[in-house]
Amino acid sequence: MRSAASCVPGLVLAILVAGSAHAQMPADAPGARPLVIPQIEGERQGKILGRALACGAPRERVDAVLKAGRERMLASVGRALTEERYMLSLDDALRLETSLPAPSPQACEKALAALERLEKAP
Repeated sequence: MRSAASCVPGLVLAILVAGSAHAQMPADAPGARPLVIPQIEGERQGKILGRALACGAPRERVDAVLKAGRERMLASVGRALTEERYMLSLDDALRLETSLPAPSPQACEKALAALERLEKAP
């Protein structure tokens, strides 16, 4: 006959497995938000905006995309992560891209297309 103490680990394991299965939500579940890493998003958008500026995109377009991106990030991760991580990464990437020599015409086409995608982002 088993003692009550030997049944406890099995019961605990069953509860943990059931709890973790319930906690995992599929990616397309209603209300699920995609993972946002502020540093990565800032660097990605900074590269796009910097290249677009280097290719001659109007500053007003770039500023509008910057403002919209900042608002999206604020809504997604909050003020602290936006200011401390997203904006710093974006600024570093933007400075780097604008300090490099002018991109080739093909790179400019890609940069301006990427800028248009950022403008249309929800």
